[in-house]
Amino acid sequence: MLTDDELDELDALLLSFPMEADGMLLSEFDGFCAGLIVCPEMVMPGEWLPCVWGNSPEHLESLEDVEAAMGFIMRHYNDVARSLTPPATGYAPLYDEDTNTGEILWETWCCGFERAMRLRPDTWERIVASGDEEAAASVNMMLALYNIAEGQSDLPKASVRTLTDEAPDVIPNLVLAINDWTKSDRTSAPFPAWAAANKYQAPYQGSKVGRNAPCPCGSGRKYKRCCGTN
Repeated sequence: MLTDDELDELDALLLSFPMEADGMLLSEFDGFCAGLIVCPEMVMPGEWLPCVWGNSPEHLESLEDVEAAMGFIMRHYNDVARSLTPPATGYAPLYDEDTNTGEILWETWCCGFERAMRLRPDTWERIVASGDEEAAASVNMMLALYNIAEGQSDLPKASVRTLTDEAPDVIPNLVLAINDWTKSDRTSAPFPAWAAANKYQAPYQGSKVGRNAPCPCGSGRKYKRCCGTN
């Protein structure tokens, strides 16, 4: 588990990536991790890492920078994975907070979750069509919150205000409901439980990577030909 100081370091690392690279902030990354973990189909790091650190890791100037960045990123991914390993009861999103008012800013987290959903849209549509009312409603509610976060909701203004106020408490329940569906024994479902990112062990163990070793991002290429290019 990353300590508060290490989370601050991860936050600073993500903030250091150029804005034009279209990387993520910490709360967005936390929501992104949750979306990846509760998705019924595993998405390998080689596919989702570019979403986190931007269009290319060229702003990471050395091999050591790449290793440090990947270590922090994958450790937090592992922390979220462990928090959602059955029986998952204590999951807590990492929201931003307005330091002046103390208001919980959940919108960035929700945008990160939706960004993970975009990697496997057909998979999420099958959850909605699965016949499981709670899981389907949870996916639809998450999308409704995303639309509110993006200012695109067509709900009545009163409903938007209510959901905006309740979102910080509602979101963990939505994540856990989807997580329960993903990790249940769904013998008739289109995705077997073993195909999801819901292993009982951490999905990734950080360590120093040899240049000729397989890249830990899961691309199948050698590290020197992939994330270690720099």
